[in-house]
This record gives sequence, C-alpha cells and structure tokens, in this order.
Amino acid sequence: MNGSGTPWASGEDTAPRPRLHGRRRCDVAVVGAGLTGLSTAVELLELDPDLRVVVVEADHVAAGASGRGTGLLGPRVGPPLRVARRRYGDDVARAAHLWSIAAVRHVLDLVRRHEIACDLTPGSQLVVARDEKAAEEQWREADAAGALGLPVALVERDELPAVAARHLGGLRYGEAATLDPAALTGQLARIGEQRGLTVFERSPVRAMRRGLLTTLATDDGEIVADHVVMAVNAFGAAPGAPAGVVGLRVQAGVTRKLPPEALSALDGLHTEPLIEHGELSPYFRLTLDGRLVVGGGAVRRGPFGSVAPAPGRLRAAVRSLSPTLADVEIESSWAGPIAMTRDGLPIVGRHRDDPGLLHAGGCNGHGLAVSAYNGAQLACRIVEGAGNDLPFALPWVRSKGPWVPRGRLADRVLDRYLAHLGAEAGRSSAPGPGPSAAPAGRSSHARRTEST
Repeated sequence: MNGSGTPWASGEDTAPRPRLHGRRRCDVAVVGAGLTGLSTAVELLELDPDLRVVVVEADHVAAGASGRGTGLLGPRVGPPLRVARRRYGDDVARAAHLWSIAAVRHVLDLVRRHEIACDLTPGSQLVVARDEKAAEEQWREADAAGALGLPVALVERDELPAVAARHLGGLRYGEAATLDPAALTGQLARIGEQRGLTVFERSPVRAMRRGLLTTLATDDGEIVADHVVMAVNAFGAAPGAPAGVVGLRVQAGVTRKLPPEALSALDGLHTEPLIEHGELSPYFRLTLDGRLVVGGGAVRRGPFGSVAPAPGRLRAAVRSLSPTLADVEIESSWAGPIAMTRDGLPIVGRHRDDPGLLHAGGCNGHGLAVSAYNGAQLACRIVEGAGNDLPFALPWVRSKGPWVPRGRLADRVLDRYLAHLGAEAGRSSAPGPGPSAAPAGRSSHARRTEST
C-alpha cells in the first residue's frame, strides 16, 4: 500500500528487490521494511551475526510512513505529561519521557555510527501556543515537567524567535534533530544486506500458521521462522498484527527553494522546527537546501476510498508564517499513513499466546524515534531474552491496545472528526493579529502566577 503524491526526498534510488518465491527457513522473519522492521533486522545481525534474518515487505522499502515522514526527530511519547502523571503516576510518566529521549539518542547514534547520509541536523523543537487555551495547556505541561525534573523549557512570548512572534509562548524540547527518513530507512536496508540480511519486496503476507515454528504465506512462497516480528505499524490489518491500531493518513508538502529574504525571515527553522500546539496543527522546518517543509491535517477519503493531499490548507499555513512567504507555492504535496491508538501509546511486546511472535507499532506520530528504538529493543529481546532497560514495565509493553471500532460507519465518524480538527487547525493557521494586537489584559502567565 502506498501513499498519495511523491515526497520531495525519497532516499537513494535502488533497483527493486526480488519477490519471495518458494520456501525459506530462517531464525527471524520480520514483516515490514520500514524503520521498525529494518532497525530490528540490523540490530539482530549486530548482536548475532550468525542469525538468518529475512524481511518481507508488501510494497517496497520505506513505502509507508518511514518514507513519507517530514523528518522531525524529537522526544515525547504517549499522552501529555500532565495526563500521564494522573493516569500512570509520576514514576511511569517520568520514565516514559526519559525513554523517548533515549530513543532520540539511539537514532542519532545509529546515524553517526554507521555514517548514514540522511541530512542529519541536530537541534531542538519548539512547540508554540496559538491562543490562550493552548498557552494555558502549555503552562500545565511545563508545571508537570518541572515536577518530574524533566528537561522541558517554557519559552515566554517575548523570548520566542521572530518566526514565532504571532504565538503566545512555547515549550522547547532539547536533543532533537531533522533528517531525511527515507534515506535513513533505505540505508538501513543496505547496511543489513551487507551483513547477510535478505529483503523481499512486493510480497504481502496473506496468512500465518503458528505452531512450534511460524509459517508466513505470501502469494508465491512461504517463510518458516523461529521468531516473527510484525512491524507493519499503520497497516494493522495484516495477519498477526496486534489489535488496537488504526491507520490515519496525514498530509505534508514542500515549497521550492526559498529566496534569501524568505530564508532570513525563517532563520532558526534549520535547527529548531516550529510545531503548533494541538492535534493536526501545522508544523514547519527548513531543509538543508533551503526549502520549507510543512505538515498538518488529516487526509479525508474520497470516492472509492481514494486519498489525496489538500495543498490549499498547507499553502495557507505557509503564507501565515511570514509576510515574505505570501507568494510562495507548495511545489509538491503528499499523504502518508501514521498508526494511532485510542490511548496514544505504542503497542510493543509479544503475542499473548505465542512467545515467538513479537510486534511493535502504534507510534501516534512520533515514529521516527520511537519506531527505530522499538526495533532495537525487540532485537535484544530475541537475542538476549531481555526486556526494556528500565526497572519496571512501561505502559506500552503489551500484547494489544484498547479496542477501536472498524468498518464503514466507523470510517465516516472518523472522517467527520478529522474534518473538524482540520478546520480548527486551518483557522489557527490563518493570518491573524501581530504581537501588538494581543489582549491588553492579563496574560495566561499572569493568571497562572496569581493562582499559585
């Protein structure tokens, strides 16, 4: 299954890999050639070079979210910290965020250790509040981070960079980066192949038979394995994938190379992308060659289930960012799938009734760091029999997620909900008053100070 439109960066061109034909025996079979699956495979072969590892992919390497993301590598996993504290307690909330920081460091180390050319640009991320409600929520999030001793910095309105001047404040998350996710994924496949990995493309798994060994059946062949890793993420309907994951298509676009005046107005977006607070809100980053990448908003299904990005909304978001972008057009736009769960947490672990069947998915939009780190930890579980490296289980180490409705009626309800969120995000990105037009009364900071 592929997305709609073509991302501006798609890694290095490679010849198609073969389909699976006949019967293959291996130690570990990985279903899915995205970041999760290929990170698992590479880590397996680093831990035990003698393992026979096979990756089987329904389309081609990086065909899903791993090749269609916008390249934001940053911390955060699961619900906001203030929600996580209430739901899981302080120890788990703190450990979960620290785990997400470790996930970012893992990807940075992976890129540097293997010298992967993927336009890696280290920096930070700035999540900004567009209105008073968002500003209040950010204050509560900063309070939660402070109580947990976590490195999340509150940025006052007068401290925001010029490109974010129309916002009311922000939260800065350190130890982040931007990169080309398709290049990262494609090179992980080649690194694995240099170590003996076999990758089959255009070989969707049609059935799974479990027993002492597990057999995966494709259109033209079978794989028999001691362990199977389901790394299908947004494509949760695959045989053996964990329940509770639903795929959601989101959109992104990129401008042409910007003129010097526009680049000067966006100074800082190379190393610190701008992310608006809220579901499906716009976010922005600059590429190394001077293009502006913008994402935000879900893609609604069209006739016969077709999907296509809506560049008009992306164009409005770009033009609202700076007056210098008033005439800038979206050169290319595309859609890609992300995997969502009802509770906002990933799903990582073993099948409840089959210790040889493992899975990782449901990254909820944080897949660039989370998926690669999950893959490495699954490999450790297989080779070393180890769980995660924390003193207690994190809430996403589970066999399935909360139940989600499926079917046409559920799809229509989801479309309406996403249309509502998209409309709200679109209104937030419309040109608005500058800083001098802010309310003359007390700010959210003043109200909060008085209440504490």
